[in-house]
Amino acid sequence: MNKFNWVISRLLLYVAGSALLMMVFLVVGNIVMRQVSSSFGGTTEMVGWLTAVVVALSLAYSQLTKAHIELDLLVEHLPTRLQGVLYVLVSGASFLFFSMVAWKLWEYGFSAMQRGSLSQTLRIAFYPVVYLVALGFSAFCLVLLADFLSSLKKVVTQ
Repeated sequence: MNKFNWVISRLLLYVAGSALLMMVFLVVGNIVMRQVSSSFGGTTEMVGWLTAVVVALSLAYSQLTKAHIELDLLVEHLPTRLQGVLYVLVSGASFLFFSMVAWKLWEYGFSAMQRGSLSQTLRIAFYPVVYLVALGFSAFCLVLLADFLSSLKKVVTQ
C-alpha cells in the first residue's frame, strides 16, 4: 500500500505542478496583455480553479512526506503509549472526515455533470475540475488510511 501511495501521490504532484505552471503563465500573460491591449476574461475564474487543483492534488504527497505543521507542544510530554493512542484517534478522525469530503466532492461533480452546470464567467463546464479535486482528496484519504493502520499496528504491538 505504501508503494502504491507513493506512486499515486507523485503522479498527482506532477499534475499539480503543471497546474501551477499554467496558473503562472495565465497570470503573467494577463498582465502583459493588460499593458499591451486588453486582458482576456475569466482569468480570476481560471486561477481559482487551478489553485483548487494545486492544493487538492498536493495533499497526498504532503501527508506522505509529513510536510505539514504539527502542533505537539502538549502531546510530546505525554507517555509514549498515550501519544500513540492519540495519533490513532487523530488519524482515524482525519480519515473519516476527509473521506466524507471526497465522497461529497465526487457527488457534487457528478450532479454538476448531470445538470450541465456552467461557470459564471467563461460559461464552460467545471465538473472536470471538481473531479480533479475529488481525486486529490481521495488520494489523501488513502495516505491517511495507511497512516491510521500503521499507527494502530504500533499501538497494538507496544
